Amino acid sequence: MSVMKCAALAMVCTMLAGPSSVHGARLSTSPLTRVVSLLMDLKSKVELDGQAEQQSYDKFACWCEKTMERKATDINNGKARWGVLETRIGETMAAIATHKAEIAQLKTDISTNKEEQNEATTMRNKENSAFEIEKIENEQCTGALEAAIGALTGAGAKKGFLQVDKEVEMLSVAAGLRNVMQRPSLTDSVSQEDLEVLNRFVTHPDHFFTSQTAMSAVQVSQNPFGDYAPQSTQIQGILKGMYDAFTADIEKDNAEESDKQKGFEELMATKVLELGTLTGDLGTHETLHATAEKQLSDDTTELDDTKAQLKADEVFFEDTKENCKVKANEWATRTRLRTEELAGMAEGIKILSGGESTFAEAHTTFLQVGSSSGKYRMEAFKRLKTLATRFKSLSLARIAATVKTGGHFDKVITMIDDMIALLRNEEQDDIAHRDRCQAGESQNEANMADLASDIAKAEAKLTKMGNTIGTLGAEVGQLEIDMNNTQTDMGTLLSLRNTDVSEYRRAVKVDAESVALIEQAIEALTKFYTKNGINFAQKAPEYTVDADKAPETSWGDEGGSYGGRSSESGGITAILSMIKEDLEKDMKTAAADDAEAEALYEKNRGALQNSYDTQKRSKIQKEKEAAELGEEVNDLTINRNGLNTDHGTEVGMQGTLGSDCAWTTDGTFESRRTKRKAEMDGLVEAKNTLAGSDAGEDMLDD
Repeated sequence: MSVMKCAALAMVCTMLAGPSSVHGARLSTSPLTRVVSLLMDLKSKVELDGQAEQQSYDKFACWCEKTMERKATDINNGKARWGVLETRIGETMAAIATHKAEIAQLKTDISTNKEEQNEATTMRNKENSAFEIEKIENEQCTGALEAAIGALTGAGAKKGFLQVDKEVEMLSVAAGLRNVMQRPSLTDSVSQEDLEVLNRFVTHPDHFFTSQTAMSAVQVSQNPFGDYAPQSTQIQGILKGMYDAFTADIEKDNAEESDKQKGFEELMATKVLELGTLTGDLGTHETLHATAEKQLSDDTTELDDTKAQLKADEVFFEDTKENCKVKANEWATRTRLRTEELAGMAEGIKILSGGESTFAEAHTTFLQVGSSSGKYRMEAFKRLKTLATRFKSLSLARIAATVKTGGHFDKVITMIDDMIALLRNEEQDDIAHRDRCQAGESQNEANMADLASDIAKAEAKLTKMGNTIGTLGAEVGQLEIDMNNTQTDMGTLLSLRNTDVSEYRRAVKVDAESVALIEQAIEALTKFYTKNGINFAQKAPEYTVDADKAPETSWGDEGGSYGGRSSESGGITAILSMIKEDLEKDMKTAAADDAEAEALYEKNRGALQNSYDTQKRSKIQKEKEAAELGEEVNDLTINRNGLNTDHGTEVGMQGTLGSDCAWTTDGTFESRRTKRKAEMDGLVEAKNTLAGSDAGEDMLDD
């Protein structure tokens, strides 16, 4: 029996020790010693695994702390940005409403301005039409009066058979005067007595023109020349007074028409300038409105992105917080279990009191990560000569020469009238030139002011757009940093997951090898008893000692038979079986934990990917906004340069106007006007002198 027992023990030791343990000294080591050694190695491995897991958990905990701190900062920044964007959106919406109201009011003002221009133009046209009609009628009346005066003046000459023609002419004159008599304004310049004389003349002109043969002796003695009735001279005087009155009215009407036209042109210039300002303001508000709407669109898009990013960050933060909490609980549990495991192993070693272990390594560690004619002639000559000398006028000199050389007064008067008309035209030309200069200078000043304002606005807008581009660039830079951080987090998450998977696979492999080794050991331990039909009783070892009981012999009650150390083998076999069961249970738990860790990894990775995608979209959107602003800056720069060119052109125009229009403002205009008026007054006095001479000569002829 002792020989068989020694052979069985040698075989068990050989299987537990491996191929290298085949020599004599090793053959003497008992299976219990090998199990104790295995348990001690396993205990050391578990302690090393605990240290490795502690480092892994410390790394994970550090990651949790930094990630949650960073995400908390991102969340706070996102909320702050949300508030800024909502405030800016509110301000932009208010600005849009203001611009809409301004645009509507400006359109109304522009429409009103155009209506006022149309009304003023219509009224001016009506006034001008009425003036032209009145002018024609006055000129017709003046012509009729001139014809009547002329006819009456030459009617007394005895011309034989032509006398009849003169009578016909007088009848024609009377007919022409009837139209003049119908003028409502006649009562303003002719007395009622004169009107009655004229009415009698118009009704019975033959009473005022009678041939000598038809006169009575009394009439002949009263009118020896026989050409006119006594009132013919009175008629001429009345008609000349009417002629002068009509002429004065024509001049007055011309002056009033000129003033009205000037007032109209000034009003239109003001309205046109006002319209230009309104149109410019409308364009400015429309541009600001469009810019505000684009800003609103951009801010709304950014707000949506910020909300999405904030939501993703909050989800990630909560998930990470929960995962870190779960992992901390898991770590606490694993630490407790490992402590209990080590305590159990220590207890087992104590129980086995030695032996060698058959475990190379057992390790169930898993890490989860979240993540504008005589006397009269000489007097007239002197006046005209004085005027010609004073004003150095050849025309006046020619008129004076005509008077001196005996020219007919009517011709001279006509020349004077022509000269007066010429001076009046010159006056109108000066006024027109002055008005053009004033309008041109006003328009030039307005254009320069508008251009300067537009240039300043363009510069301000360029500065603002440049600042916005800078801000967008900074935001893009921050987003790139955030994207890099997110990618880093994803890389860290992947690295941790890969480490977990590697450790999981290694642990499973080691556990499987350990289970196989334990099975071999159990088989070796039980083979002897099974082969020899010995009852293999697995009895828990007893550690109590009765001091009063005498020690037993090594063989006990067996007597001569040998049943082996079935109780000891049963104890170690039981331990080995429990270890095997624990390893098999750990393998199943490890598989479930790995599946759970994989699902958690995918969830955290998805959250990080969503965060990265949102950051990328925001970055692309801001780069697009910056590019669009860059194009607007280029366009605005070109427009600004064009405005500068236009401003330079207006500065040149200002110089041109200064050269062409200086005489209208330096006193030359008023000097010319004063001298011209004096010249015209002198001509009128000369004309009146000649007219008085003409009347005296006619009376002498009578």
